[in-house]
Amino acid sequence: MIDVKQHMMEHDHFARLLGMNIEVAEKGRSRVSMPLRRELCNGVGVAHGGAIFALADVAFGAAANSGQENAVVTMSSNIVYLQPGRVSPLVAEALVVRQGQHLGQYEVSVRDGAGTLVARCQSGGFVTDFRLDGK
Repeated sequence: MIDVKQHMMEHDHFARLLGMNIEVAEKGRSRVSMPLRRELCNGVGVAHGGAIFALADVAFGAAANSGQENAVVTMSSNIVYLQPGRVSPLVAEALVVRQGQHLGQYEVSVRDGAGTLVARCQSGGFVTDFRLDGK
């Protein structure tokens, strides 16, 4: 098995562009943080919904791909924005709800640096036939 945390930080250029840090990546769970920079805020000065969703998606990917030989990709996602994200950093935690042979379901919560629950996301993943190690 590959180290998903290291693999994603080396190969996920979008996550690096946004300044994300995969703090925990274990089979079925992850924790990913992202500084809330001015460039990631919307016109009213709070976290942009797209930045929040990107963080939730990376957290899902880290949790879903940990412990897998084949890559898991997002099949579907549903996000509900609950409160504005105002305080840096934003932190997403993903947990597996159900993992089958080909399909998995995950719940992701996103909080800001003050602990405010900013969003909840449900993501479904599909286990592909692409090996994570490139072999």
